[in-house]
Parts: sequence; C-alpha cells; structure tokens
Amino acid sequence: MPMTLGELGNALFKELSQIVNGGDDKVPADPKNFVSWFTPGLAFEARDFDFAAKGLGTGATAEEEKQLVQQAFSFANLVDFIPDPAAAYGTEHQDRVWRSSQARMSHMYGEILRLSKVADKELTPAQIAEIDRLRGLLTTTRKSPVDGSEMVLDSPMALEYAKRMNEYIVAKMGYNNKRVLALGATGAEGRAAVDDFMTNGSLYRMQADNAMRNWTTLGFKNDVEKIHAIINQTTQRSAKLWKQRLLESMDDAKMSALGGGDFYYTSLMPGNFMASQGWPRYKTTHEKLTESTRATSTSWKAGASLKWGLFGANPEGSGETKTSSENKTVSSFSLEFEITQAVLLRPWFFPEWFMNQGWTLEKGQGWTFDQFPSDGAQPPKGNFVGYPTTVLFARNIVLTSADFASELKEFSKSISVGGKVGWGPFSLSGSYSTSSSGRDFTSTNDGNTIAVPGVQAIGTLNCLVDKSPNPLADLKPEDFS
Repeated sequence: MPMTLGELGNALFKELSQIVNGGDDKVPADPKNFVSWFTPGLAFEARDFDFAAKGLGTGATAEEEKQLVQQAFSFANLVDFIPDPAAAYGTEHQDRVWRSSQARMSHMYGEILRLSKVADKELTPAQIAEIDRLRGLLTTTRKSPVDGSEMVLDSPMALEYAKRMNEYIVAKMGYNNKRVLALGATGAEGRAAVDDFMTNGSLYRMQADNAMRNWTTLGFKNDVEKIHAIINQTTQRSAKLWKQRLLESMDDAKMSALGGGDFYYTSLMPGNFMASQGWPRYKTTHEKLTESTRATSTSWKAGASLKWGLFGANPEGSGETKTSSENKTVSSFSLEFEITQAVLLRPWFFPEWFMNQGWTLEKGQGWTFDQFPSDGAQPPKGNFVGYPTTVLFARNIVLTSADFASELKEFSKSISVGGKVGWGPFSLSGSYSTSSSGRDFTSTNDGNTIAVPGVQAIGTLNCLVDKSPNPLADLKPEDFS
C-alpha cells in the first residue's frame, strides 16, 4: 500500500520513539524520559570521539593533545542545550546553541544555582563532613592538560555506575527493537521477526533483566542513588554549603578551548562506543509501518507533531530552508541502519539539585527571567524543564525506494552547493559536524538505493525536571538567604 513521505515519517518517528524509550509491562519505559530528534542528524567521523575513548591528557604530541581538546570543546557544545518536549532539535536550535551562551544548559544551570535562595539552618560539623565524604565518592580531581588547573571528573564509582547503566540501556533497547520488529511484521519477510521474538523474546528480556542486576550489584546503583538521597535529605534544611560546593564544581570543570571560549567538559560512556558491539540493526518497510506503531507517544511528548518530509537548508548564514512536499507518494520503501546510545558524563552537573526542596527563586530579587525552571506539568513550561542524558547514534544508513531516490535527486537541485539535505533525523548530504578536515559528505544514490556513510548523532534521550523550585511547605521566606 503506497504511503506519502509525511505518513512514512510520522510512522517512523513513532516506531523509533518506542524502540528508544518505549517498552512493555516487562521492560517498561520511564515516564520522565522523552526524545529530542536532531533534524537533521549531525554527521561525525569516528576520530571525532577520540577524546572520549582516550581521555584528555593522553596525546602523544602537542598536536594530538590540541586535537583532543578541540574535539571535547565541540562535543560539549553539541549537547549543551535545554531540550524542548514539544519540538525537535532542528537547525535553528543547533545554530543557537553554537552561537549564543544564553541558550546553553550550562549557562541556565549556573544561573539557577547562583541566583537561588537557599534554606540556611546551620548543619553540624558531622553533617558537613559526611556530605563532603559522600561527594568525594562520586568525583575526583586531576590537573587540566591545558592550563594545569584542577578539574573535576567522575570517580571510578560514578564511571562504573554509568557503564552498567549504559549496558542496561543497550539491552533494553535491543529487547524493544526485537519486540517492535515482531509487532509490526507483515508478509513472508516479516515471519522471521515474529518467530524470533516468539522463540527468543524471553531471552532478550532476560538480557535486560540481567543488565539491571549487574547495574545493581556491580555498578553501585543502590549506593550511588543512596548517596544522592542522603545529600538531598541532609541539605533540605541547609542547602547553603551544598550550593557553594556545586558552584565550585562548575568552576573546576570549566576548560578553555584553544581557539578561544570556555566550555564545561562532557564525555560519553562507553568512550569507545564506536567500536562496541552494542549496535543493534534496525530495519523497516512501508508495509511494516502500520497503525500498531502510530499511537505509541502521548500528545505532549517531544516531536509529537513532527512532519518528517524531505527538507534542506542552504549554507550557514543564508537563512533559507526549503521543504519538499510531504504528500509525495512512495509506493515501495525500506530503511535499515544500526543504532546505539551513549550515556553523557557531566562531572559538573548535579540533577539532584532539582529534587531538593531546600531552595527557591524570587522574581525581582536576582531572578529576572520570565519563567521559573519548570512548573512540573505535562507538558512542562519553564526555562529548564529537562536535560539530555544519552545521545542516540545511527550508522550505515541504507534507504531503498525508487520514488524516494527520484524525489531526493530533484529536491537536492534546489539546495545551494554546500547546503544540507535531510529526512527526519538523518542527514543525506552536508558536512561533518566537527571534523578538522572540513570535508563534506554525501549519500550515494543509484536511482533505487540511497547509502549514507559514517555515523550521525540523531537525537538525545532526555530526563524531565519535576516542579522546580519546590521548597518545603513549612519553610518560611525568612528561612532563605
């Protein structure tokens, strides 16, 4: 049955959302998570993530170390944004993050800390010492390879926590992928997916369950979360000391890019995700994208109203974006690629601050923004309603459709040289996002099959912030300072 580009894009969006953050009663989704899709995806070369795989300070030469620092700077900028549950992370959003510090997550987080008023009931020396001890279990310091200053990094315990969490995410996504493939399978080609899940579904679920157990027993899951809970509970009556420590952590994590500008160091777990085995293969066809995949997201979730037709942007600075008709009919279509997630590591960011009820903000008394961070509603309103927790990557994208290939060729003619062409979260031509080579990339199109080289960041999985600030009801205005 023929489908339009718009119908294909809408169904694909729902199916990918279910794979990334969906689930069933056996492996449920987290209701606080939502996905922001990059439209278009941002293309990378494998070497762009050497800084995460090797670590800063490991360069054999000054030139190599400079390259690692530049990579860290570029990636930190990419994920330094506040996600909008009602919109995709489009070209306009991307440009805003690259150009303006006012749009950055780190900037708003710092402003919230700096301008907040905190409960100031003095902690005992024993409580202060215990908080410092617990914080020391989650962070460590080392000399910056750039200027020799102290920088804050995740401790071995925090890294193991993130590693085991990532293994659980990969196993959970693998289970979701197999279930979704079977759920929407059609025709003779789909029988293998149905038989696979019928026979091995319990094994895929067992992998996810086992990954959760490993996260708990080997990844310090309960310990780390207990540390957060103790700090949160202890500081609800006196967040002054804690706030100061968080501001110091931000200062310690700030680094200077060699070309000018500061950034807050951000890495990935696993750092060598490009070479890892956790890249399940996803495949779908126009027959498979059925109604069973079209109602998997509530109306307020990110991208609920996305229209994934072909679109293109002319070179940076032109201010022009063109969109192909989403009503173009496609009689036959298949898409396959590999997909994975990598957990974001930010030793300077402490999301448990937003769970704490020992602080507030007052308009006109330092806080000059129109909105508070989050009203906790669905959909939430505010200027810090969530934060990215993992990055979604796709590679080896192959799209087979004579109708789609023809439309892509015609549409690409209307885009200036050097412009980007995309469909949904995939870039089909453009430039590598952070490559020092400055090379452009393009898909190959033989009139029937479109093959896209390399790896792309196609979105982020984000966590919602509860109502914030949300001070304890019995705290009086005079209790804050």
